[in-house]
Amino acid sequence: MMQRLFWRIFAALWIATVFLLVVFSWVATSNFETEKMPGLDITRLQASMDDLLARTGRELRHEGIESTRQWLRAASGFGPVSVYVFGPDGHELIGRSTSETVARAAAAAFSNLPAGAAPYGAIQSAERLRAFSVRTRTIGVYAVVAALEGSFLSRLASRRPTWFWQNIFVAMAVSAAFSLLFAWYVAAPLQRIRASAHRFAEGDLDARVGRLRFGRSTEINALATEFDAMAERIKAFIESHRRLVRDVSHELRSPLARQRVALELARGGDAAQVNASLDRIECESDRLEAMLAQALELSRLETAIMPMDDHVELDALLDDVITNADYEGVPRGRKVVLLERTRLSLVGSHPALYSAFENVIRNALAYTADGSAVGVRLARVGAWASVKVRDHGPGVPPGELARIFEPFYRTDTARARSSGGTGLGLAIARRAIERHGGTILAQNADGGGLEVTIELPIGP
Repeated sequence: MMQRLFWRIFAALWIATVFLLVVFSWVATSNFETEKMPGLDITRLQASMDDLLARTGRELRHEGIESTRQWLRAASGFGPVSVYVFGPDGHELIGRSTSETVARAAAAAFSNLPAGAAPYGAIQSAERLRAFSVRTRTIGVYAVVAALEGSFLSRLASRRPTWFWQNIFVAMAVSAAFSLLFAWYVAAPLQRIRASAHRFAEGDLDARVGRLRFGRSTEINALATEFDAMAERIKAFIESHRRLVRDVSHELRSPLARQRVALELARGGDAAQVNASLDRIECESDRLEAMLAQALELSRLETAIMPMDDHVELDALLDDVITNADYEGVPRGRKVVLLERTRLSLVGSHPALYSAFENVIRNALAYTADGSAVGVRLARVGAWASVKVRDHGPGVPPGELARIFEPFYRTDTARARSSGGTGLGLAIARRAIERHGGTILAQNADGGGLEVTIELPIGP
């Protein structure tokens, strides 16, 4: 991974470097060819050509033909400009072929000979060309032409001195070193995150990225933190599912065993025994169906993404739940009463909140004493809606108050089974309230009974 990333970064940086070099060279060349010299009516290119013409003229007059020929072959200081020297016979001094433009410029220079004993003739000028004639002391008149030939790219590639390409090589080496360091800086933490993801995918639910020692940019740290949070969340989901499956499997054994006993009794008993056995089988089937329905609801609350955009009137929702629960408590003289009411509303999931309040109130109704009433209070406390549900039952041992919200936990197993409880109702209520950003807790009330307090954020 790191090697591929290195070459990608290197290629990107190198292409960007080459592009910038080309652009800067083009801008510099364009300015060089078109920018006027301060106080003169010639461009910088023409001034450079005039300097080359003067140098060549001095070389011809003072050093001689052979020295000039060697100097032209070296051509180390001319840069993008080519300098041609034509002898009296019209041939280029070192035998180079020339363009028609250069040949015509040389002919024009020969036609404009130096006047009298003057060493130089008048300068002939074209768009990218300068020429003049030079009178030597012994062998006659020569024409010197300085020309900017070819396209910009051809001049960039072929008419650059050695130091230019040395600088290019140095730039490439520096870019390679910087790319390696940058690739390592980026790839090292990504490699660690990738390794943790691979371990997690292989089943190691404790795989985490942890603290990064290298490549700790804000973005990489955020990615590592998000991965660890995701892994922790998935681990919690998986462990919750495993625990739920284990608990459901355990809870299913008892009603299934009772169904088998009832079935055996029905096969060998009289009519009364058969009817009693069938009633028992029906009761256990209903209990199994309720348990599976609540287990599925708990799983959905823990894993599914539910819509949270319902406008929920809490007072109206509690009225509905209390009406249904109160009807169910009539046979045993138990009532559910709304002792305090405040008009409050919030945005959330109406089905989830209905299920939460229904499970809490039904649990209170199941354990309150016969002939007593379950009291419900709805009030506002700052930016929170507070719902208190109190029964008049035996309460819960103080050490078990927090555990009653765990799935399948019962403080009194025999009584819970006789009342039809599955041990999932309060777990469903807690998960639904937590999904809304609220809290739920239980405490033994003064004078006996259990009081469950639910708080939900409703905003200012």
